[in-house]
Amino acid sequence: MNRFTEFELENKDLQPVAGYWAYGLVSLEEALKGFLSQINELKRSIKEAKKYCKQPSPHSLTRDEAAALLLYTMEAGDHSFYRILNQVLRKEDRKEAIPWFSYLKLFDTALKKLPKVKGNIWRAVPGNVTSKYKPNQVLTWWTVSSCSTSADVVKAFLKPNQEATLFMIEAVNGKDLTGYTMYPNENEVILGVGTQLRVKNVGFQHNNLHLVVLTETDDDDNDDDDDDDDNDDDDDNDKTGLAAAVATTYVTPKPSTSVKNIPSSKSSIYFHSIW
Repeated sequence: MNRFTEFELENKDLQPVAGYWAYGLVSLEEALKGFLSQINELKRSIKEAKKYCKQPSPHSLTRDEAAALLLYTMEAGDHSFYRILNQVLRKEDRKEAIPWFSYLKLFDTALKKLPKVKGNIWRAVPGNVTSKYKPNQVLTWWTVSSCSTSADVVKAFLKPNQEATLFMIEAVNGKDLTGYTMYPNENEVILGVGTQLRVKNVGFQHNNLHLVVLTETDDDDNDDDDDDDDNDDDDDNDKTGLAAAVATTYVTPKPSTSVKNIPSSKSSIYFHSIW
């Protein structure tokens, strides 16, 4: 299992993990000192994350903030740091997350400094889970969710000929992890803890792959100039149907800005099938 396929159905009515943002910033070592004896080789992982994180950061992240992101992306099978963190974030007893608050403060502070991603991003889960989703259903993903701007990246972590469900998420508040990951070719985008999504389409199938299209609810960018235009595009997007929704879209690279826009109906684009 990988970050892009590490998944459980998020249908629990949980309370938000709240309050960590009020914590003070501390070093990564201090934030995780309580877990050194619980997480395999955590001390070494922290050391490696601080060694390889990009400094000076082009986005003004401190070394500890950048290392907090890099640590999250490290893969170690069942001992992966992100798996342990996300297991805690799924628990109904929210008090169990409190020891993680210092790390979550570092992680959240780092994410807020990264470029925002708007457009189609992808996750996957083994098996056909489409029956669990209904149009217009509102979901909350309580974990840190790794996605990719490339469907091919996500598909590569599925077994050959494995039945699976792809999630295409129309993101508005994704965070571009470029430069802060152990795997720079994976085009990783993070959706933060407590991201809310609405089910847009369900059930498109091609061979052994099924599709669920989700739209991130936008509670962070109410003053976006493009909101009205985006709403005008909805009818056009619906007319294209799911065939367009399951396409991987490429845009001509543009100079870096504070918001990274990926597949948009306003962009100069061409499609090729993700299948």
